Amino acid sequence: MNEIAATTWWMQMTSPPPSITPESLPEGCMAMQAIRPIRAFYLYLYTSVGRPYQWYNRLMMPASELQQLLNDDHTEIWVLYYNGVPAGFVEYDISRSKETEIVYFGLSCDFTGKKLGLPFLKWCIQKAWERPVSRLWLHTCNLDHPAALSLYQKAGFEIYDQDTIMQQTPDPEDDPYLLLPW
Repeated sequence: MNEIAATTWWMQMTSPPPSITPESLPEGCMAMQAIRPIRAFYLYLYTSVGRPYQWYNRLMMPASELQQLLNDDHTEIWVLYYNGVPAGFVEYDISRSKETEIVYFGLSCDFTGKKLGLPFLKWCIQKAWERPVSRLWLHTCNLDHPAALSLYQKAGFEIYDQDTIMQQTPDPEDDPYLLLPW
């Protein structure tokens, strides 16, 4: 099995961006909270955004464990819709006092390159700072979308740590995406 170098950057904001104002989404867009979404809908969002970037963690979770996470009051999911179609999502972990983690963020492949990423990210940042927090953080890696790191920096996140590890390239025969019904 082949290995690839995976560099991960941990990024944070310790105060709202100086020009934080209510961010409006592009015309035709709206964000709606998915409150306790069913597993199938969540996995649709997760796979439509993450498949090209080797997002496997949620696919490997037992169904009951994933549904329990989705039902947890500390998991918050917002879906970006473009002309009524799910175009992306953000998942927050709000379990720690005074901080919020952006666990997942992204657009599905059909909506990348349409100038929706930065406005949606800024909207997500503004939404996160509505809580009484002193830290908003996330991590990204070189296996994510090639523009992810610069997008987060453009939105005001700063790198506070990074590391590189060698990880195995997924075996196409063991691809968990092959088990999905779509």
